Amino acid sequence: MRRSIRAIAVALVIAIILPAAALAHWPVANRYAYISQSYWSKHRAVDIATYKGTPIVPMRSGKVVFAGHKRNCGGYQVWVSHGNGLYSAYYHVKRRSINVWRGKYVKRQTTRLARVGESGCATGPHLHFEVWRGFPWASGSYRVNPWKYIDSGYWLPYRYR
Repeated sequence: MRRSIRAIAVALVIAIILPAAALAHWPVANRYAYISQSYWSKHRAVDIATYKGTPIVPMRSGKVVFAGHKRNCGGYQVWVSHGNGLYSAYYHVKRRSINVWRGKYVKRQTTRLARVGESGCATGPHLHFEVWRGFPWASGSYRVNPWKYIDSGYWLPYRYR
C-alpha cells in the first residue's frame, strides 16, 4: 500500500516538475544567426541577429497570449504562454508578418509565429527574445536569462551546441 502511494507521489512530481524543467529550442529558423547582445542587468533579453524575414518559431509549445503592436519600444511582438507561469516574448517582428493570434496553440520549432524585422526601436534586423516568469509586464513578473532554457533545436547554430 505504502509503495503504491509513494509511486503515485513520484509520478505526480515528475508529471508536474519535468515539463517545467524541460529545456527549449532556438527561436529563429536560421543556423547562421548569432547573439548580438547577451542577457545582462541592463538588457534582460537575448538579441539574435539574422536576416530580415527569417521565420521566428516558439521555443516551446504553448498558447499565444498576445500578438500585435505595443508602444514599449518592441514594436510588433508575440507572447506565448508555456504553462507553469513561463512565458516567452518575441519583439521587433516584421510588420504584417504575424502568423498567429491570441488563443492559438503553437508547436515548438514547427509553427511560424512571425518573421524577423526591425519594428519599434530596433537599429537593425534582429529578434529581441525574452523569457518571463509570470505574465509579461504584469506586477510581480520578472525576466530570466533565456540561455537557461535554450539547449537544442534543429536551427541551433553549431557554435552554441
